[in-house]
Amino acid sequence: MPHRERPLIVRCAYGAFGAVCVVVGFVGIVTPVMPGFVFLVIALWAFRNSSETMENWLLNNRYVGQTLRDWDAGRSMKLRTKIIALCMIWLAISLTCYKIYTSAQIYIKQIDWTMPKWIPLLILVGTVIWLTDYLRRVPLAVETSEPKTL
Repeated sequence: MPHRERPLIVRCAYGAFGAVCVVVGFVGIVTPVMPGFVFLVIALWAFRNSSETMENWLLNNRYVGQTLRDWDAGRSMKLRTKIIALCMIWLAISLTCYKIYTSAQIYIKQIDWTMPKWIPLLILVGTVIWLTDYLRRVPLAVETSEPKTL
């Protein structure tokens, strides 16, 4: 449904949601704690349902615009983007695994239970393997020398 056919309150709600996702996405890009790209894709969807201006702003952003255009066009990523994503994922999960391995036991006071360390480590290792396999399957975007105008 085109932007203007939606009621104003619905467009405003999509726009507000998209703005929150953009903020969270950019925070996620500069910190290895949370994913940023996923929130930017969600923001693109929200802006597509609210404001053509905001959608174009996000797609033409000098930091994330090309990556979002590649994803939007064919669910693809450039090799450089894949490598950066994989390195950040492996770094963050490796540091988390190290922290869990070297820390004291994980005690859950509410149920009076000490969790074995292998449980969160197994979850993290499974997550990193799944994410690596997923990114391996994402098609490579075609490299272009000139920016695409919308």
